This record gives sequence, structure tokens and C-alpha cells, in this order.
Amino acid sequence: MQVTFLGTADGHTSPQGRNHSGILIQADGFSLLLDCGAPVAQYLLGRKIDPDVPEAIWLRHVHSDHIGQFPSLIQSLWLRARRAPLHVYAPEPVVPMLRDYLAKCLLFPELIGFPIVWHALSAEAKATKHHAFVLKAFPTAHLDNLASFFKKNYPETCFECYGLILDTPEGRYVYSADIALPRELRPALKKPVKALFCELTHFPEAALFEELAGKQVDSLWVTHYPDHFMKQEAALRKLAKKEGFRGKVFVMADKQSCVL
Repeated sequence: MQVTFLGTADGHTSPQGRNHSGILIQADGFSLLLDCGAPVAQYLLGRKIDPDVPEAIWLRHVHSDHIGQFPSLIQSLWLRARRAPLHVYAPEPVVPMLRDYLAKCLLFPELIGFPIVWHALSAEAKATKHHAFVLKAFPTAHLDNLASFFKKNYPETCFECYGLILDTPEGRYVYSADIALPRELRPALKKPVKALFCELTHFPEAALFEELAGKQVDSLWVTHYPDHFMKQEAALRKLAKKEGFRGKVFVMADKQSCVL
């Protein structure tokens, strides 16, 4: 499995030129894009990756640094003559919004030449299987505080956010999505985890390592973090050890790839 971190910045515009969220997973017979905040279309075209990649997209919530490049990607796949179905996972209330948004962008289903299969995420949604890969959502509290202030005035806005449990023949991989507190990862960490792709923006870094201490997590891949964590991998590893986390720690940079 090859994992490429297309964008690792947090919600701020980075003066360092870092892109917003996007992780591309490529494995035998399956490809998955986590978030669409980075210029994914440019990356895929520049490396001459087949337009049938990705097979699926996971959109955790509707902040623009996570979904802002979605219509651009759809347009690029259309112009590159994609024909394979594209599976799009998004919170249940967001699915009709995205379908309407694409139509407003003149990306009509009859025009683009490939079907989009929509999967509505919810706390009750069943796991979905693609080849040998099983995708399961778990809710996070990232937008709960925002909802407490604005949901009454904006009842049609979706304040849901979902992380991803990806079970494979090689083991379990977890994508945190945005979380309010590290304890929200617990449902995903009940089984041993080969790799945790985790944000580091909305809580103290020590809190993450405290939560992971004693958990069976082989490796932590830090993404969606502010600029001041750049080149701080050694310091984070030292802190992780101090707090009792024994897994490997990596701070990823834009367009950096790893093989898991």
C-alpha cells in the first residue's frame, strides 16, 4: 500500500506554500482519496496517473480546506475521459448538497461520462466493502462546539464529521478526521492498528500521545498540522516517548509518500 500526503496544512493558508488536506492511498486493485482540499487533479495529471484513480473519495466534513477542490477534481476526471464509477462518501446531509453543487458547476451526470455512486455517512451506516478493503465511519466531535452556537440559525448546515476505519488483509488503518479530543479515536483503536493518520491542530500534542499510550498502534503519521510543527519530528518523538507511546512517529510533508 502506497500512501501519498498531497496536503498536510491545517485550515490556515500556509505562508510556507503547504496545501490543505488530501491523502491518496493506492493498493492492489483499490485507490482511495481522503479529503479533497489539496490540488488533487494537478497531482494526478502531473504524474500521469490513470483517470480511474481514485476509485473512492472520503469527505470527512464540509470545511472548505477538506472539500474545496472537489468540483475541480470531478471536472478534471471528466476531461480526462474517466469511465469507471467514482464512489463518494460524505455525511448524509451533505450528499444532496454536493450533487446540487456539481450541477451548479455544470458538471451534470449526463455530461461527465462516469457514474458517481454516493454513500451517505452516519453513525449508524454499515461498513462498505471495496475489493478486500472494508470502510467504516466513526463520528467525531470536531464541529459540536460550532453547532452549539450556529445550528439554531442554520438548521440546514451539516455539523457532522467522520473518521475512517480501513480494514485490509494486512491489518487496520485509521484516519482520524478532525477531532475535538483524542479520546474520540477510541472506537477505531479497539483492535490493533498498523498506521494512524492523525491531525494535530485542535488539541495539545501531549494529549494525543497520552491517549495512544498503551494502545496497539504501530505507527503515527501526523498530518493536518500548523506550520510551527514543520521540522519538529524529533521533538514530537521525544514527547511521545515521554508520554508512553511506543509506536513510530512521522511528521509528513506535502507530496511525501510512504509504503505501508
